[in-house]
Amino acid sequence: MLNGSLYADDLCHGADDVESAVNLSSDAVSILSDASFNLRKLHTNSKQLHDLWVQNGLCEENSFEKDNKLKVLGLVWNLEEDMLRVDVTSLLESFKFLENTKMSVLSTAAKVFDPVGFLSPFVVRIKRLMQEI
Repeated sequence: MLNGSLYADDLCHGADDVESAVNLSSDAVSILSDASFNLRKLHTNSKQLHDLWVQNGLCEENSFEKDNKLKVLGLVWNLEEDMLRVDVTSLLESFKFLENTKMSVLSTAAKVFDPVGFLSPFVVRIKRLMQEI
């Protein structure tokens, strides 16, 4: 689980039910603790899971933020809708000030932060298009 879900100091993983999520989070905290990493800032959209984390001392009681959106691995996670979204607002804003050159297009493509790989098909197409020009 840690091999495929850990990026730098962020861990992003899901579970099908609360029991599995409690087991996964407890295992992750234990494994990372053995390596002197302090896993903190646990977030969930499940009040039941959050309450179990509080009971086990894995998070603070007031950290359940149902209405908030969180940044997770370069994506925006809407907890209420349980959806991951890509925020391209700043990327689109940068287009306003760029000239229409190959260098500016490649520079913009390089600014995309996507460790999960959701945007890879689009970024690769842009880079291939630039090779053909």
